[in-house]
Amino acid sequence: IATKLGVSEEEVTNMNRRLGGDASLNAPLRADGESEWQDWLADDTAVSQETQLAEDEEKSIRRGLLEEAMQELTDREKHILTERRLKDDPVTLEELAGQYGVSRERVRQIEVRAFEKLQKAMRAAAEERNLVDV
Repeated sequence: IATKLGVSEEEVTNMNRRLGGDASLNAPLRADGESEWQDWLADDTAVSQETQLAEDEEKSIRRGLLEEAMQELTDREKHILTERRLKDDPVTLEELAGQYGVSRERVRQIEVRAFEKLQKAMRAAAEERNLVDV
């Protein structure tokens, strides 16, 4: 077989051993039987529990800071900021200008000022909780 395939006899022997049949993942690794093959399998695509927990905690903290900081804004600023920055499909300046009866430029100015107020409030809240370096 080795000659016919153009490989060494050792490769044929190794392949025969590998093709010798399916092995159970519950089969013991050693004679003592303390560990099984499945104990050594790892899911490289899965996020570790520690990483997932840390990400969830950070997301929760950030959401809390955002909700707290949003209280510093007026209703109009909240609405404009939410529509322009916090939605997957943001509303245009033109649409908001029509709702409020002002120019697109004025809506843009309100959005910028509201975003600056929001950043300042979030930073202050984060510093208050010792979440950032001062």
